[in-house]
Formats: sequence, C-alpha cells, structure tokens
Amino acid sequence: MGGGHNLSKKTSGGFAWMLAQTVGSKFVGFAAQIFLAHLLAPKDFGVVAIAYMLLAIPSMLRQSGLPVILVQKGPLLERWANAAFWLDLTFGVATMLAMAVVAPLAATWYHSRELGGVVLVIASSGALNSLLCVPQAILTRDLRFRELAALGVGYNFLAAGLSVCLAFLGAGAYSFVIPLPICLALRLAAAFALTRPALRWKLQLRRWPGLLPDTARMLTAGVAATAAGQLDFLSLSIFVSKPMVGQYFLANNLSSQMLQLLALNLGSVLFPVLTKLTGETHRQLGAFLRACRALALIGVPFCLAEALLAGPAVRVVYGTRWTTAGMLLSLLACSAAINLVASSTVSLMLAQGRYQLNMVWSFANALVFGAAVFAGACWFGALGVAVGGLVTAALVAPLRLWQTVAASGGRWRDVARVYLPPILLSATALLPAAAALAVMGRSVAECWVEMVIAGITAPPIYLVLACRFCPTDVAELASHAKPVEAMLRRLRLLPADAAGTK
Repeated sequence: MGGGHNLSKKTSGGFAWMLAQTVGSKFVGFAAQIFLAHLLAPKDFGVVAIAYMLLAIPSMLRQSGLPVILVQKGPLLERWANAAFWLDLTFGVATMLAMAVVAPLAATWYHSRELGGVVLVIASSGALNSLLCVPQAILTRDLRFRELAALGVGYNFLAAGLSVCLAFLGAGAYSFVIPLPICLALRLAAAFALTRPALRWKLQLRRWPGLLPDTARMLTAGVAATAAGQLDFLSLSIFVSKPMVGQYFLANNLSSQMLQLLALNLGSVLFPVLTKLTGETHRQLGAFLRACRALALIGVPFCLAEALLAGPAVRVVYGTRWTTAGMLLSLLACSAAINLVASSTVSLMLAQGRYQLNMVWSFANALVFGAAVFAGACWFGALGVAVGGLVTAALVAPLRLWQTVAASGGRWRDVARVYLPPILLSATALLPAAAALAVMGRSVAECWVEMVIAGITAPPIYLVLACRFCPTDVAELASHAKPVEAMLRRLRLLPADAAGTK
C-alpha cells in the first residue's frame, strides 16, 4: 500500500509539474502567436508549414525511440547509455544530412529561396536534438519531472521570445526557426549538467545489435505517426494556395494546444509509472483507465468549448483576415476532443512491450487519415482536410483505445465510460453559449459578449453535472488538490461516499 501510495503521489506530482510547464509555455506560445500573426503575413506561416511538411520524411530518422528503450532498461540504463548515445547521434547526423539535401530541392520546386533557407536552419538542429537522448532517459526513469519541466519551460520561453524579436526585426519566416538551434544548445548544456551521464568516446558497436531490434520497431511506428502528422499539410500544399495553408497552419496550432497541454504531459508521466507496474496487470489497467477518464473529464469540455467559440475568438484576437482559420479551428478542435484520450494508449502499449500493436495502429491511422485528407483537399480544399481529420478521429480513436485495454481485460463499456460522459456533459453545459451564438451577430463587441456568456455559464454547469454523474472520477481528481476537494464537499457537490481510488 505504501509503495502504491508513493507511486500515486509521484504520478500526480509529476503531472502537476509537467502541466505547469506546459501551461506556462503555452501561455507564452499563445501570446507569441498573437504577435506573430500581426507582425507576419499568412505567406510566412505557409512557408514554415511547407518546410516542416517537406522535412517530415527525413525527420523520421529521429524517431528511434532510444530514450523509451533506455527507460525500460531500468537499473541497467547506465550499462546501455553509452552505446545508445552514439547510436542516437548517428541517427541525428543522418537526419541533419538528409534535411540539408532537401533544402535546394525545395527552393527550386517551390521557386522560393526563403523556403530553402528555412529548411537549412531546421536541419542544423537535427544532431543537437539527438544528444538529449541519455539525459532525458535518466531524468524520466528517475521520475525527476521537476527538472524535465524546468528544461521544457526554459526552452519554450526563450524560443517564443526570440521568434517575436526576429519577426519585429523583419526576419519573416526565419523568425520561427532561427531560435531552434540556439535554444537546443542551451537546453542540452543544462540537461548534461543535471544528469552528468558517464559517456565515453568509445562507440561500443558490439552493443548496438542489442538495441537495434527495439529501435527498428519504434522507428517504424514513429515513421507512421510522423507521416500522419504531415499528410494534411502535404495535401494542402498540392491542392490549395500558400495563404490557405497558412490559415490551416494557424488553426492546427491552436487546436493542438489542449492535446499538448494534457495528453502529451500525461503520457510523459504515465509511461514510466506504468512501466513500474509491469507484471501487475490489474493495477496497471486500473491506473490507465482512471488516467484516461480524468484526462477526458478535463480536456473534452475545453476542446468542445474551443470548437463552439472558434469563430468569435479568432475574429477578436487575430482579426478578420484569419476568418477561415476560425472555421477550420471548429472542426480541428472536435477532432482533438476525440484524439485526446487515444494518444495516451501509446503509454500502456510501450509499458507492456507491445511494440507490434503500436506499430499496426500507427500505420492504420496514417492510412485512414491520408485517404481522408487527400480526398477532402481535392474536393473541398482546407475545409475538406479538417472534415477528413474529424472522420478519421471518430473511426480510429475508440477502436484503438478498446484494443489497447482488451488484452488486459478491458471492455467496450470501459471505452464508453471514458468518452460518453464528458461529451454529453460538455454539450449540455455549452447550450447557453450556443444559443447566444445563434441569435447574436458577428461584430467584435458581440463576439466578446458571446465568449463572456460561455465563460460565465459553461464552467459551473459542467462542474455540477460532472459531480452529479461522475462523482468517483471527480473525487479522484480533487484528491490531488485538497483545497478543491474541501470546497466541493462544503458545497455538497460531492457526496460523502465519493472517494477516488488510491
């Protein structure tokens, strides 16, 4: 019991640190996006979007999964660290060279010297990124989430500040990418100072075969995941104009904030914790499902509120020239609400060593998503791409969650308990805001009123409904924040017998 309580405490504490890091980083990133949207043209956003799309294939070499493999080594990590370091550096150098080859080809094909330069700057960060492999694995294995959070927030704050300064100085699309190698170098120096890994100049080639099989499986899954993340931009670059790619790029960045804020942070904490529960299938599955329900209970209402208020919010914050981005954001936010939980299935698969299943689902998602977005782009442009993403999420995400938990005894009703309550409760809580949008106009003042109505009515309605219909899950969340739990009980929103599972 003591060990389980300590693990639960480390999990909640780690998630709090990673969440705080991401909240701070996203706040600064959001503010930077506002400045950049006013300082730069949609064409600049489009150039960067196309650059990352073109680099998707060579960047796949960075998906070696070696930090994950080292974490699974547990106490044997130090034995394998040196060989993994040089193997990952090899992947990093190969990535950098492959990206450098793309630069002149991109400049010629798109008739844009600026695009070629942006690609070269991004390429320079390839090898630097791979050097973080061992320090990151050590910090993750030891559940040192505070240090991981500090490294992340420092990197994001500095990158956002440099981007805005460069945009103000007229750097154009380069404003997005010049900070990358600078911030990576500083992050690398800090990570090595925190962990002091025992690395040597010896490559230890004889140990590479012991790492390569798992690396190949992780790399294959990473290739599929990276491809899925870029197929929408590839389809747009073929069928629509650069300004429209920029509209989609902004909408995609905004819609992904909640996914990065909650799901990726939870995954970074959940994976090492679930790894420590290897061999205890029942506890492992229970911990995973509780995490999924908590994630959905928090994230889904934010995503659906973003979908409803996307038009007014974009009109107020970014201006009328980004109106199309508002329509796209509504659809992309709905997709994010569905994908939010499915993204955490990777943590359970990897903790259980089910690399094959992870690879199969990564490819299935890429194939369905690719077919949907290319068809959508061909027939309906950027709007069709957003609809294609939503269709893919609705088809793939619930099936992926079901198969992930089925091997450990999970059922379809477990999947339903994750998705249905937050979706239905969020839709109910947002009804007053939806009514306001239906009857009011589209002036800036009216947009402000619509957002204020949503902010005043939706949170209390959702909280009351969640405490009424999901008391155990709310109590589980509140148990990690005692003042919140005490307040909910004083207000009699939580019954006395509602207690989170320890």
